[in-house]
Amino acid sequence: MGVGRLAPHRVRARYAQALKEIPLPVKSFGGIDPEGLATVAEAYIGGRRVRIGVLYAIPRLWITFPDILPPVLGFVTGFATGFYRAAGDRPILGAASADQGAPGLGTGRAELHITEPDHLDWARQPGRAQAIKHEAIAAWLAAQRECEG
Repeated sequence: MGVGRLAPHRVRARYAQALKEIPLPVKSFGGIDPEGLATVAEAYIGGRRVRIGVLYAIPRLWITFPDILPPVLGFVTGFATGFYRAAGDRPILGAASADQGAPGLGTGRAELHITEPDHLDWARQPGRAQAIKHEAIAAWLAAQRECEG
């Protein structure tokens, strides 16, 4: 049940934030070979080794499990990069336009799309989707800095 337009603004904001955290299940992309991805980074999230990679000509950050079958979890899209705070190197997500090279073209909000239903319950555990998105964005920014010098 949704929150009506007359509900307090804070309740609507919390409800919207909670909806953003839920990974989105999508129909599986056939033929994605995890070994064919260019690995950008690896991390441990929720007790699993997670590999983040890109596939030429498909603007997404693919999330795979090298030690678990089926190996593909899904992909992250929708974040923009390019602006940084003056005091540090931490990105301000969503501050850049869509034409600055972010995977999936920036919408200002990272979204995790689960293509493998076997991993959906694992990804929906509290904090895991956010951790995956955070690691994917950090990996992309690090790779972008390395490539651009």
